Amino acid sequence: MKTRIFKVLLIALMMVPAVGAAEPAARVVCFGDSITKRGYPDLLGAKLGVEAVMAGVAGNSSSQGLRRMKKDVLDKEPDVVVVFFGTNDGRVDEPRVHVPVEQYEKNLNQMVDECEKIGAKVVVCTLPPVNEAAYFKRHETKEYDAAGGLSKLWSEYREAALKVAARRKLPLVDLNRELAKHPEWLSPDGVHPSAAGTRIIADLISREVAPLVDK
Repeated sequence: MKTRIFKVLLIALMMVPAVGAAEPAARVVCFGDSITKRGYPDLLGAKLGVEAVMAGVAGNSSSQGLRRMKKDVLDKEPDVVVVFFGTNDGRVDEPRVHVPVEQYEKNLNQMVDECEKIGAKVVVCTLPPVNEAAYFKRHETKEYDAAGGLSKLWSEYREAALKVAARRKLPLVDLNRELAKHPEWLSPDGVHPSAAGTRIIADLISREVAPLVDK
């Protein structure tokens, strides 16, 4: 009889949540290309005490990102998604990757739609600055000149991201504006972040993510 009572009490205790048990950490999916892949999500996770999921794939455009969005983003059931594409979309020298700016804007809107359907909040990032001299050591200028120049072309993608964030009333990280204040953010290739740049990007994005995971 005593043994049976003990077992009943033990089962009952096991069903009671532990006093002071910690709430699960918020999950933030960092969705993007090689700049994301460089490692800011780990720093973001440590800074905010959240589970930061790396969903950056080198060379990806926003169209390529959409094709893997269910597996890499939606199926993770995130609380917040950081959307950071554009650098490859503007690759007019690579037709297999290039995404016209009008389609880029549509892609960003679709990403937001898909995230909001599952109740995830979205933070949008603009393209960062670029060092044209370094960039054109690896790329031909002909197609960019035909498009009005790299600076003009990339500004159009930045404006598209700004437009999506403003219209949808989303938190925005204007990396173009903010990173221009920190020239040390760039690595010698003129596009990707240095180690210092990765830390700066993590800090900038954390400012917009923090209020969303504190609620």
